[in-house]
Amino acid sequence: MRSLFCKIFVSFLLITLMASFFTVLISYWAQVGPYGELKKRIEDNQFHALTDSLSITGLAAMKILEYGGKEALIAYLLEVEKQNHSRIFLLQEDNSSFSDRKLIAGAADLAVSCRQSQDIQYNISEKEIIAAVPLVSRDGQNITIVGSTARIMRPRIFTDDKDREKKGWQRLLFLPNRFGLPIIVMVLIAAAGCFLLARSLTAPIRNLRKATQQMSKGDFSARVDIVSRARDEIADLSCDFNTMAGQTQSLLQSQKRLLRDVSHELRSPLTRQNIAVELARQRFSDAEPDLESYLARIEKESARLDELIDQLLLLTRIEGNVDNVIKKPVRLDKLLTDIVHDADFEAVNQDRRIEIKNIDKVTVFGSREMLGRALENVIRNGLRYTTAGTAVEVASAKGENHVAVIVRDHGSGVPQEHLEQIFKPFFRVAESRDRDSGGTGIGLAIAKQAILLHGGTIEARNAEKGGLVIEIHLPA
Repeated sequence: MRSLFCKIFVSFLLITLMASFFTVLISYWAQVGPYGELKKRIEDNQFHALTDSLSITGLAAMKILEYGGKEALIAYLLEVEKQNHSRIFLLQEDNSSFSDRKLIAGAADLAVSCRQSQDIQYNISEKEIIAAVPLVSRDGQNITIVGSTARIMRPRIFTDDKDREKKGWQRLLFLPNRFGLPIIVMVLIAAAGCFLLARSLTAPIRNLRKATQQMSKGDFSARVDIVSRARDEIADLSCDFNTMAGQTQSLLQSQKRLLRDVSHELRSPLTRQNIAVELARQRFSDAEPDLESYLARIEKESARLDELIDQLLLLTRIEGNVDNVIKKPVRLDKLLTDIVHDADFEAVNQDRRIEIKNIDKVTVFGSREMLGRALENVIRNGLRYTTAGTAVEVASAKGENHVAVIVRDHGSGVPQEHLEQIFKPFFRVAESRDRDSGGTGIGLAIAKQAILLHGGTIEARNAEKGGLVIEIHLPA
Protein backbone atom coordinates (compact mmCIF):
# COMPACT_ATOMS: atom_id res chain seq x y z
CA MET A 1 0.00 0.00 0.00
CA ARG A 2 2.30 2.73 -1.31
CA SER A 3 -0.36 5.36 -2.04
CA LEU A 4 -0.65 8.09 0.60
CA PHE A 5 -4.35 8.37 -0.19
CA CYS A 6 -4.89 4.67 0.60
CA LYS A 7 -2.89 4.91 3.83
CA ILE A 8 -4.88 7.92 5.08
CA PHE A 9 -8.21 6.42 3.97
CA VAL A 10 -7.60 3.02 5.60
CA SER A 11 -6.17 4.56 8.78
CA PHE A 12 -9.12 6.90 9.35
CA LEU A 13 -11.60 4.17 8.46
CA LEU A 14 -10.05 1.71 10.92
CA ILE A 15 -9.98 4.34 13.67
CA THR A 16 -13.62 5.25 13.03
CA LEU A 17 -14.73 1.63 12.98
CA MET A 18 -12.76 0.78 16.12
CA ALA A 19 -14.25 3.77 17.95
CA SER A 20 -17.74 2.77 16.83
CA PHE A 21 -17.14 -0.87 17.80
CA PHE A 22 -15.97 0.00 21.29
CA THR A 23 -18.88 2.41 21.68
CA VAL A 24 -21.31 -0.38 20.80
CA LEU A 25 -19.42 -2.80 23.05
CA ILE A 26 -19.56 -0.41 26.01
CA SER A 27 -23.25 0.20 25.39
CA TYR A 28 -23.91 -3.53 25.32
CA TRP A 29 -21.88 -4.07 28.47
CA ALA A 30 -23.87 -1.31 30.15
CA GLN A 31 -27.06 -3.23 29.38
CA VAL A 32 -25.80 -6.39 31.08
CA GLY A 33 -23.82 -4.55 33.76
CA PRO A 34 -24.95 -1.60 35.91
CA TYR A 35 -28.02 -0.93 33.80
CA GLY A 36 -28.85 -4.63 33.87
CA GLU A 37 -29.83 -4.24 37.53
CA LEU A 38 -32.12 -1.36 36.62
CA LYS A 39 -33.67 -3.49 33.88
CA LYS A 40 -34.24 -6.33 36.38
CA ARG A 41 -36.00 -3.99 38.78
CA ILE A 42 -38.16 -2.70 35.95
CA GLU A 43 -39.10 -6.25 35.02
CA ASP A 44 -39.98 -6.99 38.68
CA ASN A 45 -42.20 -3.94 38.68
CA GLN A 46 -43.76 -5.15 35.43
CA PHE A 47 -44.48 -8.55 37.04
CA HIS A 48 -46.09 -7.06 40.16
CA ALA A 49 -48.06 -4.59 38.11
CA LEU A 50 -49.28 -7.44 35.89
CA THR A 51 -50.35 -9.66 38.82
CA ASP A 52 -52.07 -6.77 40.62
CA SER A 53 -53.85 -5.81 37.40
CA LEU A 54 -54.92 -9.43 36.84
CA SER A 55 -56.28 -9.72 40.40
CA ILE A 56 -58.39 -6.60 40.03
CA THR A 57 -59.45 -7.49 36.50
CA GLY A 58 -60.33 -11.03 37.64
CA LEU A 59 -62.62 -9.85 40.44
CA ALA A 60 -64.35 -7.44 38.08
CA ALA A 61 -64.65 -10.14 35.44
CA MET A 62 -66.31 -12.52 37.91
CA LYS A 63 -68.93 -9.91 38.78
CA ILE A 64 -69.56 -9.07 35.09
CA LEU A 65 -69.91 -12.80 34.29
CA GLU A 66 -72.33 -13.25 37.13
CA TYR A 67 -74.56 -10.31 36.28
CA GLY A 68 -73.90 -9.62 32.60
CA GLY A 69 -73.20 -13.00 31.10
CA LYS A 70 -70.56 -14.35 28.75
CA GLU A 71 -70.86 -11.66 26.06
CA ALA A 72 -70.39 -8.83 28.56
CA LEU A 73 -67.35 -10.66 29.96
CA ILE A 74 -65.71 -11.00 26.54
CA ALA A 75 -66.35 -7.32 25.74
CA TYR A 76 -64.86 -6.27 29.09
CA LEU A 77 -61.71 -8.37 28.64
CA LEU A 78 -61.16 -7.00 25.12
CA GLU A 79 -61.50 -3.45 26.42
CA VAL A 80 -58.96 -4.10 29.19
CA GLU A 81 -56.54 -5.65 26.69
CA LYS A 82 -56.85 -2.60 24.46
CA GLN A 83 -56.14 -0.21 27.31
CA ASN A 84 -53.24 -2.16 28.84
CA HIS A 85 -51.72 -3.46 25.57
CA SER A 86 -51.81 -7.01 26.93
CA ARG A 87 -53.64 -10.30 26.43
CA ILE A 88 -56.03 -11.66 29.09
CA PHE A 89 -57.86 -14.98 29.27
CA LEU A 90 -60.33 -16.26 31.87
CA LEU A 91 -60.05 -20.10 32.12
CA GLN A 92 -62.41 -22.60 33.75
CA GLU A 93 -61.34 -25.76 35.60
CA ASP A 94 -61.05 -27.70 32.33
CA ASN A 95 -58.81 -24.92 30.87
CA SER A 96 -61.55 -23.88 28.48
CA SER A 97 -61.78 -20.17 27.78
CA PHE A 98 -64.94 -18.09 27.78
CA SER A 99 -63.87 -16.78 24.33
CA ASP A 100 -62.92 -18.63 21.19
CA ARG A 101 -59.48 -17.03 20.93
CA LYS A 102 -56.30 -19.07 20.85
CA LEU A 103 -54.55 -19.29 24.21
CA ILE A 104 -51.06 -17.95 24.86
CA ALA A 105 -48.35 -20.60 24.46
CA GLY A 106 -47.89 -22.25 27.87
CA ALA A 107 -50.97 -20.62 29.39
CA ALA A 108 -52.82 -23.93 29.92
CA ASP A 109 -49.94 -25.54 31.84
CA LEU A 110 -49.47 -22.39 33.89
CA ALA A 111 -53.21 -22.37 34.80
CA VAL A 112 -53.09 -26.02 35.95
CA SER A 113 -50.09 -25.31 38.15
CA CYS A 114 -51.83 -22.23 39.55
CA ARG A 115 -55.00 -24.16 40.50
CA GLN A 116 -52.98 -26.92 42.11
CA SER A 117 -50.89 -24.56 44.22
CA GLN A 118 -53.65 -21.97 44.70
CA ASP A 119 -50.93 -19.34 44.28
CA ILE A 120 -49.74 -16.96 41.60
CA GLN A 121 -47.65 -18.65 38.94
CA TYR A 122 -45.58 -16.92 36.22
CA ASN A 123 -43.25 -17.62 33.35
CA ILE A 124 -40.77 -15.18 31.81
CA SER A 125 -40.00 -16.01 28.18
CA GLU A 126 -37.67 -14.24 25.77
CA LYS A 127 -40.28 -11.73 24.65
CA GLU A 128 -43.02 -11.59 27.32
CA ILE A 129 -44.02 -12.16 30.93
CA ILE A 130 -46.98 -14.55 31.52
CA ALA A 131 -48.77 -14.73 34.91
CA ALA A 132 -51.69 -16.78 36.24
CA VAL A 133 -53.81 -15.69 39.27
CA PRO A 134 -56.26 -18.11 40.98
CA LEU A 135 -59.89 -17.03 41.53
CA VAL A 136 -62.96 -18.69 43.03
CA SER A 137 -66.41 -18.07 41.63
CA ARG A 138 -69.50 -17.54 43.80
CA ASP A 139 -70.61 -21.10 43.21
CA GLY A 140 -67.19 -22.45 44.32
CA GLN A 141 -65.71 -23.10 40.85
CA ASN A 142 -61.93 -22.59 40.47
CA ILE A 143 -61.35 -19.94 37.84
CA THR A 144 -57.89 -18.83 36.60
CA ILE A 145 -57.11 -15.51 34.94
CA VAL A 146 -54.03 -15.57 32.70
CA GLY A 147 -52.39 -12.45 31.23
CA SER A 148 -49.19 -11.43 29.49
CA THR A 149 -47.22 -8.25 28.89
CA ALA A 150 -44.24 -7.50 26.64
CA ARG A 151 -40.82 -7.82 28.18
CA ILE A 152 -38.12 -5.13 27.84
CA MET A 153 -35.91 -6.37 25.02
CA ARG A 154 -32.15 -5.99 24.64
CA PRO A 155 -30.79 -5.93 21.08
CA ARG A 156 -28.66 -8.94 20.19
CA ILE A 157 -25.22 -8.52 18.75
CA PHE A 158 -24.63 -12.07 17.69
CA THR A 159 -26.94 -14.43 15.88
CA ASP A 160 -28.31 -17.57 17.44
CA ASP A 161 -29.40 -20.92 16.03
CA LYS A 162 -32.72 -19.52 14.88
CA ASP A 163 -30.98 -16.78 12.91
CA ARG A 164 -28.89 -19.37 11.09
CA GLU A 165 -32.05 -20.73 9.55
CA LYS A 166 -32.76 -17.40 7.84
CA LYS A 167 -31.53 -16.39 4.41
CA GLY A 168 -28.10 -14.85 3.92
CA TRP A 169 -29.28 -11.28 3.47
CA GLN A 170 -31.56 -11.60 6.51
CA ARG A 171 -28.68 -12.81 8.66
CA LEU A 172 -26.55 -9.96 7.35
CA LEU A 173 -29.06 -7.27 8.26
CA PHE A 174 -30.26 -8.96 11.51
CA LEU A 175 -33.75 -7.91 10.51
CA PRO A 176 -35.52 -9.41 13.55
CA ASN A 177 -33.71 -7.04 15.95
CA ARG A 178 -32.75 -4.21 13.56
CA PHE A 179 -29.14 -4.20 14.77
CA GLY A 180 -27.18 -5.14 11.63
CA LEU A 181 -28.63 -2.45 9.37
CA PRO A 182 -27.36 0.44 11.54
CA ILE A 183 -23.90 -1.15 11.52
CA ILE A 184 -23.88 -1.29 7.72
CA VAL A 185 -25.10 2.31 7.48
CA MET A 186 -22.44 3.36 10.01
CA VAL A 187 -19.69 1.65 7.97
CA LEU A 188 -20.88 3.28 4.73
CA ILE A 189 -21.05 6.74 6.30
CA ALA A 190 -17.62 6.28 7.88
CA ALA A 191 -16.14 5.09 4.58
CA ALA A 192 -17.62 8.07 2.69
CA GLY A 193 -16.39 10.54 5.30
CA CYS A 194 -12.90 9.02 5.39
CA PHE A 195 -12.77 9.02 1.57
CA LEU A 196 -13.59 12.74 1.39
CA LEU A 197 -11.13 13.53 4.19
CA ALA A 198 -8.30 11.54 2.59
CA ARG A 199 -9.03 13.10 -0.79
CA SER A 200 -8.94 16.64 0.61
CA LEU A 201 -5.64 15.94 2.39
CA THR A 202 -3.90 14.38 -0.61
CA ALA A 203 -5.26 16.74 -3.32
CA PRO A 204 -2.62 19.46 -2.72
CA ILE A 205 0.10 16.79 -2.62
CA ARG A 206 -1.08 15.47 -5.99
CA ASN A 207 -0.97 19.02 -7.39
CA LEU A 208 2.55 19.44 -6.02
CA ARG A 209 3.62 16.15 -7.59
CA LYS A 210 2.11 17.18 -10.93
CA ALA A 211 4.10 20.41 -10.85
CA THR A 212 7.36 18.59 -10.03
CA GLN A 213 6.74 16.16 -12.91
CA GLN A 214 6.27 19.11 -15.27
CA MET A 215 9.55 20.58 -14.04
CA SER A 216 11.34 17.27 -14.55
CA LYS A 217 10.19 17.36 -18.19
CA GLY A 218 11.69 20.82 -18.68
CA ASP A 219 8.62 22.99 -18.06
CA PHE A 220 10.00 25.40 -15.47
CA SER A 221 6.89 27.58 -15.67
CA ALA A 222 4.95 24.96 -13.66
CA ARG A 223 3.43 26.31 -10.45
CA VAL A 224 1.18 24.98 -7.68
CA ASP A 225 -2.19 26.69 -7.27
CA ILE A 226 -2.52 27.74 -3.61
CA VAL A 227 -5.05 30.57 -3.98
CA SER A 228 -8.00 28.52 -2.76
CA ARG A 229 -6.20 26.76 0.10
CA ALA A 230 -5.90 27.77 3.72
CA ARG A 231 -2.50 28.56 5.14
CA ASP A 232 -1.30 25.21 6.46
CA GLU A 233 1.95 23.25 6.23
CA ILE A 234 1.14 21.87 2.78
CA ALA A 235 0.28 25.36 1.51
CA ASP A 236 3.62 26.64 2.88
CA LEU A 237 5.41 23.80 1.10
CA SER A 238 3.62 24.67 -2.14
CA CYS A 239 4.59 28.33 -1.72
CA ASP A 240 8.23 27.34 -1.18
CA PHE A 241 8.08 25.16 -4.28
CA ASN A 242 6.74 28.04 -6.36
CA THR A 243 9.55 30.27 -5.09
CA MET A 244 12.16 27.61 -5.93
CA ALA A 245 10.64 27.04 -9.38
CA GLY A 246 10.63 30.77 -10.09
CA GLN A 247 14.27 31.16 -9.09
CA THR A 248 15.28 28.09 -11.11
CA GLN A 249 13.44 29.39 -14.16
CA SER A 250 15.10 32.78 -13.79
CA LEU A 251 18.57 31.24 -13.49
CA LEU A 252 18.07 29.01 -16.52
CA GLN A 253 16.76 31.90 -18.59
CA SER A 254 19.78 33.94 -17.57
CA GLN A 255 22.09 31.08 -18.53
CA LYS A 256 20.48 30.66 -21.93
CA ARG A 257 20.56 34.39 -22.53
CA LEU A 258 24.23 34.48 -21.59
CA LEU A 259 25.06 31.63 -23.99
CA ARG A 260 23.12 33.30 -26.78
CA ASP A 261 24.74 36.69 -26.19
CA VAL A 262 28.25 35.26 -25.92
CA SER A 263 27.73 33.23 -29.10
CA HIS A 264 26.61 36.31 -30.98
CA GLU A 265 29.52 38.36 -29.64
CA LEU A 266 32.05 35.71 -30.66
CA ARG A 267 30.75 35.48 -34.21
CA SER A 268 32.14 38.87 -35.34
CA PRO A 269 35.71 38.38 -33.97
CA LEU A 270 35.83 34.95 -35.59
CA THR A 271 34.83 36.41 -38.94
CA ARG A 272 37.50 39.08 -38.69
CA GLN A 273 40.06 36.47 -37.65
CA ASN A 274 39.30 34.33 -40.70
CA ILE A 275 39.66 37.39 -42.94
CA ALA A 276 43.01 38.22 -41.30
CA VAL A 277 44.23 34.64 -41.84
CA GLU A 278 43.34 34.81 -45.52
CA LEU A 279 45.10 38.17 -45.98
CA ALA A 280 48.20 36.85 -44.19
CA ARG A 281 48.25 33.84 -46.48
CA GLN A 282 48.08 36.02 -49.59
CA ARG A 283 50.80 38.45 -48.49
CA PHE A 284 53.35 36.40 -46.54
CA SER A 285 53.03 32.76 -47.56
CA ASP A 286 55.77 33.07 -50.19
CA ALA A 287 58.17 34.82 -47.83
CA GLU A 288 57.63 32.48 -44.90
CA PRO A 289 57.36 28.78 -45.91
CA ASP A 290 56.36 27.62 -42.39
CA LEU A 291 53.63 30.23 -42.12
CA GLU A 292 51.13 28.16 -44.14
CA SER A 293 51.02 25.35 -41.54
CA TYR A 294 50.36 27.84 -38.74
CA LEU A 295 47.64 29.56 -40.72
CA ALA A 296 46.02 26.20 -41.51
CA ARG A 297 46.02 25.38 -37.80
CA ILE A 298 44.39 28.69 -36.99
CA GLU A 299 41.75 28.11 -39.67
CA LYS A 300 41.00 24.64 -38.30
CA GLU A 301 40.50 25.90 -34.76
CA SER A 302 38.42 28.82 -35.99
CA ALA A 303 36.17 26.45 -37.96
CA ARG A 304 35.77 24.30 -34.89
CA LEU A 305 34.90 27.30 -32.75
CA ASP A 306 32.50 28.54 -35.42
CA GLU A 307 30.77 25.15 -35.42
CA LEU A 308 30.49 25.28 -31.63
CA ILE A 309 28.87 28.72 -31.79
CA ASP A 310 26.38 27.49 -34.39
CA GLN A 311 25.50 24.54 -32.19
CA LEU A 312 25.08 26.77 -29.12
CA LEU A 313 22.78 29.16 -30.96
CA LEU A 314 20.70 26.26 -32.23
CA LEU A 315 20.48 24.72 -28.75
CA THR A 316 19.35 27.97 -27.13
CA ARG A 317 16.69 28.44 -29.82
CA ILE A 318 15.35 24.93 -29.34
CA GLU A 319 15.39 25.06 -25.53
CA GLY A 320 13.73 28.45 -25.46
CA ASN A 321 11.37 27.44 -28.27
CA VAL A 322 11.88 30.93 -29.68
CA ASP A 323 11.77 29.61 -33.22
CA ASN A 324 8.30 29.48 -34.62
CA VAL A 325 8.74 25.90 -35.79
CA ILE A 326 6.51 25.07 -38.73
CA LYS A 327 5.45 21.44 -38.59
CA LYS A 328 4.47 19.56 -41.70
CA PRO A 329 4.13 15.88 -42.70
CA VAL A 330 7.64 14.41 -43.02
CA ARG A 331 8.52 11.07 -44.58
CA LEU A 332 10.76 9.83 -41.78
CA ASP A 333 11.99 6.78 -43.70
CA LYS A 334 13.18 8.94 -46.62
CA LEU A 335 14.79 11.47 -44.29
CA LEU A 336 16.59 8.73 -42.40
CA THR A 337 17.80 7.08 -45.63
CA ASP A 338 19.26 10.35 -46.95
CA ILE A 339 21.10 11.00 -43.69
CA VAL A 340 22.50 7.46 -43.59
CA HIS A 341 23.78 7.66 -47.19
CA ASP A 342 25.52 11.01 -46.59
CA ALA A 343 27.11 9.87 -43.33
CA ASP A 344 28.18 6.52 -44.80
CA PHE A 345 29.91 8.26 -47.70
CA GLU A 346 31.99 10.30 -45.23
CA ALA A 347 32.68 7.29 -42.97
CA VAL A 348 34.49 5.28 -45.66
CA ASN A 349 37.71 7.21 -45.10
CA GLN A 350 37.54 6.41 -41.36
CA ASP A 351 37.29 2.62 -41.87
CA ARG A 352 33.73 2.68 -40.57
CA ARG A 353 30.36 2.16 -42.21
CA ILE A 354 26.61 2.34 -41.58
CA GLU A 355 24.29 -0.63 -41.99
CA ILE A 356 20.53 -0.23 -42.41
CA LYS A 357 18.85 -3.14 -40.64
CA ASN A 358 15.28 -2.14 -41.32
CA ILE A 359 13.43 1.09 -42.13
CA ASP A 360 9.64 1.06 -42.14
CA LYS A 361 7.73 3.48 -44.29
CA VAL A 362 6.17 6.05 -41.96
CA THR A 363 5.14 9.72 -41.96
CA VAL A 364 5.46 11.95 -38.90
CA PHE A 365 4.28 15.49 -38.27
CA GLY A 366 7.10 17.91 -37.52
CA SER A 367 9.97 20.03 -38.74
CA ARG A 368 12.16 18.31 -41.30
CA GLU A 369 15.13 20.47 -40.34
CA MET A 370 14.87 19.78 -36.60
CA LEU A 371 14.28 16.05 -37.05
CA GLY A 372 17.16 15.89 -39.54
CA ARG A 373 19.49 17.59 -37.06
CA ALA A 374 18.49 15.20 -34.28
CA LEU A 375 18.90 12.02 -36.35
CA GLU A 376 22.13 13.20 -37.94
CA ASN A 377 23.68 14.06 -34.57
CA VAL A 378 22.81 10.65 -33.16
CA ILE A 379 24.16 8.77 -36.19
CA ARG A 380 27.36 10.83 -36.38
CA ASN A 381 27.85 10.32 -32.66
CA GLY A 382 27.75 6.56 -33.26
CA LEU A 383 30.27 6.87 -36.13
CA ARG A 384 32.60 8.89 -33.93
CA TYR A 385 32.82 6.29 -31.15
CA THR A 386 32.32 2.95 -32.89
CA THR A 387 35.45 0.81 -33.20
CA ALA A 388 37.36 1.00 -36.50
CA GLY A 389 36.32 -1.74 -38.90
CA THR A 390 32.80 -2.00 -37.40
CA ALA A 391 29.45 -0.61 -38.50
CA VAL A 392 26.80 1.59 -36.94
CA GLU A 393 23.43 -0.19 -37.18
CA VAL A 394 20.34 1.91 -37.95
CA ALA A 395 16.75 0.62 -37.87
CA SER A 396 13.24 2.00 -37.56
CA ALA A 397 10.00 0.21 -36.68
CA LYS A 398 6.46 1.53 -36.81
CA GLY A 399 4.19 0.83 -33.85
CA GLU A 400 0.49 1.39 -33.27
CA ASN A 401 0.78 5.13 -32.70
CA HIS A 402 4.51 5.78 -32.71
CA VAL A 403 7.71 5.04 -34.58
CA ALA A 404 10.98 3.88 -33.02
CA VAL A 405 14.41 4.71 -34.45
CA ILE A 406 17.31 2.66 -33.05
CA VAL A 407 20.98 3.52 -33.60
CA ARG A 408 23.69 1.20 -32.27
CA ASP A 409 27.44 1.52 -32.37
CA HIS A 410 30.12 -1.04 -31.47
CA GLY A 411 32.30 1.11 -29.26
CA SER A 412 33.16 0.85 -25.58
CA GLY A 413 29.75 2.03 -24.41
CA VAL A 414 29.01 4.41 -21.54
CA PRO A 415 29.13 3.70 -17.79
CA GLN A 416 25.63 2.97 -16.47
CA GLU A 417 25.58 5.98 -14.15
CA HIS A 418 26.30 8.35 -17.07
CA LEU A 419 23.64 7.16 -19.52
CA GLU A 420 21.21 9.97 -18.70
CA GLN A 421 23.92 12.63 -18.47
CA ILE A 422 25.24 12.22 -22.03
CA PHE A 423 22.27 14.28 -23.24
CA LYS A 424 23.44 17.29 -21.23
CA PRO A 425 25.46 20.03 -22.98
CA PHE A 426 29.28 19.65 -22.80
CA PHE A 427 29.11 16.41 -20.80
CA ARG A 428 31.91 13.98 -21.69
CA VAL A 429 32.90 10.57 -20.42
CA ALA A 430 36.66 10.79 -19.85
CA GLU A 431 37.47 7.27 -21.02
CA SER A 432 35.77 7.35 -24.42
CA ARG A 433 34.46 10.82 -25.16
CA ASP A 434 37.48 13.07 -24.81
CA ARG A 435 38.18 16.03 -26.98
CA ASP A 436 40.53 14.08 -29.26
CA SER A 437 37.52 12.24 -30.69
CA GLY A 438 36.14 15.49 -32.07
CA GLY A 439 32.70 16.98 -31.73
CA THR A 440 31.41 19.90 -29.71
CA GLY A 441 29.84 18.01 -26.82
CA ILE A 442 26.31 19.33 -27.45
CA GLY A 443 25.15 17.22 -30.40
CA LEU A 444 23.13 14.80 -28.26
CA ALA A 445 21.73 17.70 -26.22
CA ILE A 446 20.40 19.24 -29.45
CA ALA A 447 18.99 15.87 -30.48
CA LYS A 448 17.15 15.48 -27.18
CA GLN A 449 15.62 18.96 -27.27
CA ALA A 450 14.55 18.52 -30.90
CA ILE A 451 12.88 15.17 -30.10
CA LEU A 452 11.14 16.63 -27.03
CA LEU A 453 9.95 19.53 -29.18
CA HIS A 454 8.11 16.94 -31.31
CA GLY A 455 6.55 15.19 -28.31
CA GLY A 456 8.92 12.22 -28.45
CA THR A 457 11.45 10.58 -26.15
CA ILE A 458 15.10 9.60 -26.46
CA GLU A 459 17.09 7.30 -24.21
CA ALA A 460 20.41 5.47 -24.19
CA ARG A 461 21.43 2.03 -22.98
CA ASN A 462 24.40 -0.26 -23.28
CA ALA A 463 24.11 -3.21 -25.66
CA GLU A 464 24.56 -6.69 -24.25
CA LYS A 465 27.58 -7.44 -26.46
CA GLY A 466 29.14 -4.00 -26.16
CA GLY A 467 28.44 -0.63 -27.67
CA LEU A 468 25.84 2.05 -27.10
CA VAL A 469 22.20 1.92 -28.22
CA ILE A 470 20.20 5.15 -28.59
CA GLU A 471 16.46 4.68 -29.06
CA ILE A 472 14.13 7.46 -30.26
CA HIS A 473 10.34 7.32 -30.09
CA LEU A 474 8.21 9.80 -32.07
CA PRO A 475 4.41 10.03 -32.34
CA ALA A 476 3.17 8.88 -35.74
